[in-house]
Amino acid sequence: MEVRSYVLPCPAGFDFHATATVMRRGPADPLVWYDGRRWRRRLAVDGAEFLAEVSTIASSLQTRPRLSVRLLAGAVPRPALARLVGRLFGLDDPAGALSHRLRGSIRRTLAGVRRTAALPGYPSLFEAAVHVILGQQISATAANAHRAAFTKRFGRPFAFEDGTYWMFPSPRDVAGERLASLRRPGLSTAKAVAVRAAARAFARGAISEAGLERMRAEAAIETLTVLPGIGRWTAEWVLLRGLRRFDVVPAGDLAIRKAVTWHAGHAALLSEPQVRELAAAWTPYAGLVAFRLLLAHRQTVG
Repeated sequence: MEVRSYVLPCPAGFDFHATATVMRRGPADPLVWYDGRRWRRRLAVDGAEFLAEVSTIASSLQTRPRLSVRLLAGAVPRPALARLVGRLFGLDDPAGALSHRLRGSIRRTLAGVRRTAALPGYPSLFEAAVHVILGQQISATAANAHRAAFTKRFGRPFAFEDGTYWMFPSPRDVAGERLASLRRPGLSTAKAVAVRAAARAFARGAISEAGLERMRAEAAIETLTVLPGIGRWTAEWVLLRGLRRFDVVPAGDLAIRKAVTWHAGHAALLSEPQVRELAAAWTPYAGLVAFRLLLAHRQTVG
């Protein structure tokens, strides 16, 4: 079988290994396979499924890093593949434009943030929504275990060579499930209700990526928060990471509030409105700046 391969340019300083490691959510992750050199995942574009392998191409100090993308099984148009891989690995990060817009203390604070600050994405908005819902009010370890069990219960396996690669469930795979079935991967009743409501909304077209992209941030947030179990915190993270709305700031997130407080030099924790007021100066990349401040805070303070 002929293996088609493509080359994608990366932003300056892009760290493939760090990004691929972050994208694999624990050793039992059924969605992402990574052996330290090659990253693989089963994906879909417009319903057509394929298996993609991504690795880095060695570069000199004078050239930017590049990614090699190989189609191991299935077919997808090259532009669609480039967009999807770019979104997954954060290659759409507007690093250059952001650098030129930032001034003063915020620029100095972010100057030392490692390139892992690129914001990896999701292949679909539905997957982003499910993942954020599953992570509500529990540890990352527990959320990853629920995500793996959810994928294996409602997704589809694909055998290739000596491995099995899982396709994340589509909205239609989940929309008709009973709550008891949705709870078996470890979901609470409230989360099962939220996941099913999201699946039904996406399946019938009441919510779509194209529709949300055309909306202003507040309108998109309001559209998502109509669904049960999705508050503003969830909606903002889904839009920032899943839809690449770099203008959306999850200002109610405790970690974001701590990071912005640290950057501002305040002794008392800033409130959500205070974070939004400060973030207004970082438009149109306020959400991305807030995320990078979170990483800078973790790297500096712990």
